Amino acid sequence: MNTTQPSSLAESEFALMREIAREPIQTQRDLSKSAGLSLGMTNLLLKRLARKGLIKVGRLDWKRTQYLLTPKGALEKARKTYDYARYTVRLFRQIQENVATAVRREHEAGRREFWIVAQDEFEGVLRDALAAQPLDGADVRFASRFAEVPSGTDLVLTATQESAPKRADLRLVSLVDFLDVHFRLP
Repeated sequence: MNTTQPSSLAESEFALMREIAREPIQTQRDLSKSAGLSLGMTNLLLKRLARKGLIKVGRLDWKRTQYLLTPKGALEKARKTYDYARYTVRLFRQIQENVATAVRREHEAGRREFWIVAQDEFEGVLRDALAAQPLDGADVRFASRFAEVPSGTDLVLTATQESAPKRADLRLVSLVDFLDVHFRLP
């Protein structure tokens, strides 16, 4: 696939093309609902996609219309899909690097015990990020809730929406703050 030419499709055009590829015979009303667009916007975008040569519109009868991706449309859709996948992988790597940097700083400052409160996908991302780090002598433990962290712990790294306990002796470091990446969809 030619990756030197990024897709020029707008997000709403891409949403329509995904729906057309999924189900070619739909009413505009059905397309607008499944793509999350207004009926008027759907009509406008379908005309634009046809004018660009990305879709072909065929009447099946007075009530039903068939929308098909042209070869050019299929290529544009594939480019946009590739752009999204590439962007997501880059974003994921950047998040892992930012988190690893935060933990590495604490480790270099002498910390050897780490409690991390994380839930859902964040826990997996954090485990992957830390597995690749040379944290000699570090004891990294995960908890899904603050209640699981033993009392006496003075530092907790967090990646959760749960409210943190109010303790004067507990320092919280939000790993989500280290996820500061610039979100720009391709």
